[in-house]
Amino acid sequence: MRNAPFKTKLTLGLLACGLFLLSVGGLADVRLTQVQADARIWDLSAGDTRNPAPLTIHSTVQSVRFHFTEANTDGKPTARLRYKLEGYDADWQDLPVKMRAIIYFRDRSGQVVGSSEFYLTGETPGWRGSIEPSDFVTRVGTATAPARTASARISFLSHGSDAGIGMFGVDAVRLLVEQSPGKAPKVHDLSVTLGTDLAHPLGSPLNWVREGSRAELAVLLKRPTPAPHPILAIQDDSPLFFGNWALNTFIPVSPSNRLTLEWKTAHSIGGSGAGQAEYSRLKPGRYWFRVAAAKANGELSGQEVSLPLVVAAPLYQRWEFWLVVGALAAAGAAWLGRVAVQRRMQRQLAVLEQAQAMERERARIARDLHDNIGAGLTEIAMQSDWVHHDLAQGPTADTRLRVERIRQSATELARSVDEIVWAINPANDTVKRFVNYLTQCTAQFLDAAGLKVRFDIPEVMPSTALAGKARHYLFLAVREALNNAVKHARAGLVRLEIRAVNSSLRIAVEDNGCGLAPAQTSAPGTHEGLANMRRRMEDIGGMFEITSRPEGGTRVTFSVPLADEDSSPTRSYP
Repeated sequence: MRNAPFKTKLTLGLLACGLFLLSVGGLADVRLTQVQADARIWDLSAGDTRNPAPLTIHSTVQSVRFHFTEANTDGKPTARLRYKLEGYDADWQDLPVKMRAIIYFRDRSGQVVGSSEFYLTGETPGWRGSIEPSDFVTRVGTATAPARTASARISFLSHGSDAGIGMFGVDAVRLLVEQSPGKAPKVHDLSVTLGTDLAHPLGSPLNWVREGSRAELAVLLKRPTPAPHPILAIQDDSPLFFGNWALNTFIPVSPSNRLTLEWKTAHSIGGSGAGQAEYSRLKPGRYWFRVAAAKANGELSGQEVSLPLVVAAPLYQRWEFWLVVGALAAAGAAWLGRVAVQRRMQRQLAVLEQAQAMERERARIARDLHDNIGAGLTEIAMQSDWVHHDLAQGPTADTRLRVERIRQSATELARSVDEIVWAINPANDTVKRFVNYLTQCTAQFLDAAGLKVRFDIPEVMPSTALAGKARHYLFLAVREALNNAVKHARAGLVRLEIRAVNSSLRIAVEDNGCGLAPAQTSAPGTHEGLANMRRRMEDIGGMFEITSRPEGGTRVTFSVPLADEDSSPTRSYP
């Protein structure tokens, strides 16, 4: 009964402190102050986090840090803060605040020469909101006594951090002292078995004493299992104070002794004030970060702020992306199909055009055979009949002329056959081959007519393709111009000029004859040869031009398009 006044004072003090904390707890201000995603920072200290807009980050972000705080109107922390990222955390998380079990080593004079600390953080598995019904887990810590050690003392205290809030129970405390290797350690059972008023929270166990800035935070509780018995507990509901249970006896220990501290504990420990929570490599999705004020036992008090968080999936993981990819793939497939159809149609059209071109070439060859060879053979046949008639009546002077005409017709017929064969031979479908053949035929024709010829052509002609129809019509047009120079111009010199410039082949036939009147060169139908040349050039997509002056000679120019342009040094020779 001597301790009753003291116990009463402690009880009243504990109740008064609880009422004080309850009164100021309502003034707690829980706030989100900042979010940091890698190097990017969102400052929320001046904003309202009661109804915040979602915060969006990309899934490539390595880490996200949420900064938060709690303070009352005096700027001092009063409540335990807990946080949880919905969609990631299964349970509420606590700030990494530590409470401790400590072994102090003292020398013979009572001075501390060393210590070993064993930390308690977070919640133990099976925590049920208070110490007594919760599951207890076994903790073991070892230490080696330093030099000059004479004794050891044990303390369980909540002063692990100035911001610590929480509670923990301690049961079945034992200290094993191994004095020498190979020998059984000496066991010191430090459980609460003796003392006064052990059923009262402020009872006095035999071997333990309350200490700390608020000693009444250290209380006795009754654990119901395995049989009801008293245990040590600390219920620290304020970050500004601490309490501890300290062993009130000194256990003899020698230097180098190995000490093993065993106890069972159930605890829920957190922190207050400013803190942060960090998450790494969040998967794409929607989250909700929550910060709530809690009591010392971890139970939420109802004060909470939250922030929705969206982690955007990379482009290749979004359904919109695959929808666009699918649409593009479908469009690409459709386009490829269309291209394939177009190319197939183009190939078919090319085959048809080639067939039509072949038919036109056959028709042209047939027409040339009919017009040239047929007419030549008819003339030979007629002349032969006249010769045969003359021989039957007796040769006359006209007989010799008719034989000469037969010879000329045969020569012309042979030349026409040579031209047709040359025109249909694919090996001659180049500008170079055409120019060689043209110059050879021109030299032979003008030499036989007794005219001088001068060639003005490049040293090297291109090997650009020139279709059979184009070169045949061009050859006939040039020969028509040469024939006009021989028959009508009364010229003494003919100049043949050839150029391959600006993707076209240009051929000019120029004589020094009597020329033509302007009316003959401009009026259609006035000269059949000119009309033939113009028509042939139009048929192959070319151009025809004639310039002439009376008594000043005539210049006829032909031009057909080529696939490529080629230019070379020219040479002139008579």
